Amino acid sequence: MEQARALGDRLLEVRAIREQAEADEVLLIAELAEAYVLPAGAEQKHTHLVDALAEEVYPYGGPDAPYISEFAALEIGAMLGISKRKASTLIQGAVHLKWQVPWLMDQVQDLQIEARRAVHAAYVVMDLPERLKQVALQRWVRVQQRYTWGGAFKKLDEIIAGLVETRAKDEADKLTQRRVDVHTSTRFGSDGGHAAVGQIDAVTSVIDAKLFGAAVAQIAELMKTVLGDNSDLDIRRSKAIGILSRPAYALALIQQGVKHLPPDELPLEFEDGYPISERFLPAGCAGHTCGTIDVPLERLQPKVSLEVVIEADAIAADTVCRVDDAVTIATETLATVLEGKTVQVRPVIDLPRLPDEDQYRPSLAMRRALRTRWRYEAFPFSTTLAQDCQSDHVKRYAWNGKLLQTGLKKMIPLSSRVHRVKTACFWLVVMQPERAHPIWTSPLGYEYLVTPYGTEPVIPPRHYRRLEKQRRERLALAS
Repeated sequence: MEQARALGDRLLEVRAIREQAEADEVLLIAELAEAYVLPAGAEQKHTHLVDALAEEVYPYGGPDAPYISEFAALEIGAMLGISKRKASTLIQGAVHLKWQVPWLMDQVQDLQIEARRAVHAAYVVMDLPERLKQVALQRWVRVQQRYTWGGAFKKLDEIIAGLVETRAKDEADKLTQRRVDVHTSTRFGSDGGHAAVGQIDAVTSVIDAKLFGAAVAQIAELMKTVLGDNSDLDIRRSKAIGILSRPAYALALIQQGVKHLPPDELPLEFEDGYPISERFLPAGCAGHTCGTIDVPLERLQPKVSLEVVIEADAIAADTVCRVDDAVTIATETLATVLEGKTVQVRPVIDLPRLPDEDQYRPSLAMRRALRTRWRYEAFPFSTTLAQDCQSDHVKRYAWNGKLLQTGLKKMIPLSSRVHRVKTACFWLVVMQPERAHPIWTSPLGYEYLVTPYGTEPVIPPRHYRRLEKQRRERLALAS
């Protein structure tokens, strides 16, 4: 047990080191973002400053905080190996914490609270009056370490509820923010990036949530009794969401499920006290199952257009295909995902043999080929899908009649912000001659090689880790 105790002590030491590193990181992110002001760059390529190329700034940190360059997220995201969306979130959180709740930032630096918890808590109390914000956080900081992440913020919610006299109004305001988000791309995935699984995130009233849960349960049961689906209940409940998305199909399924039930088991339109002849609508079914849908169930299934892309290195291996919105799925899984659906497969594009073009705007075939080659934006660690990007020439298009300037090895997909930062010469890009992969140089001088298979810093992070290890060894020898 002595060895196990020693390992446990070491684990706690490593955790303390990690918390110190996270505390340092959140402060450094805030300070770097504040100091990130780019020099004039557009004049290098243009005779005058174009408004679209000007650097915009945003008040990420709230009142009295310095304005932050829109391009800071590009630099920090590439440095940390994360998407610019994630980097923007980190910057906003760090700057907001530093300027709006500075004493809580001090608590982070003193390791009294984890950096992630502090940032999240600062957002939770953001809309409270200053006095209530201070009281709520002070009470919470004293006890938050007793709870897990979820438990800690439930406790903060309880503290706020006891302080805020306008709870009812706040809940009414929350109801105005009801929404439904449907994600079918791995960039939102939380399960390791399995593209065969989509996600639905909904915020609705508690009553509607309960009603939806009851409808899902009903359809899941009918799938077993009517369709003979004997899969696990959780799987049937998941499939039920797809059925409910086609109201006619769902209604037909409900009708088939109830029409063979004895009258005493049919759901009633009216309660007892009405004559038996008046308890059901004339169509012979309860109100929520009425309608005249006589179309066979299989004809009510939707049609799906599916673009299948097979990578060259997938041949003679476990074959995968890439589906319309750049998600990848095993071909064996398609039978399950597309069960009962009509599928239309688009023809294959032969990328190596696609000829270059003369015109400035690429043809439809060229745009599809570019989107096929680059699944994501050709910028360091970007998660923006290529299909949502603009097709940009790496080398500026020359309007002098020169031919064949538009091709797969001469263009890359870029989002509008990255396109602007490239055109303004803040970020520089050249095409690697061997394989036509772009090499980006950031305003701070960091370089990144971007390929269709990921990003590789020209000076990788392990170089800095090696230097840090050598520095520690020199300090140990000196002491």
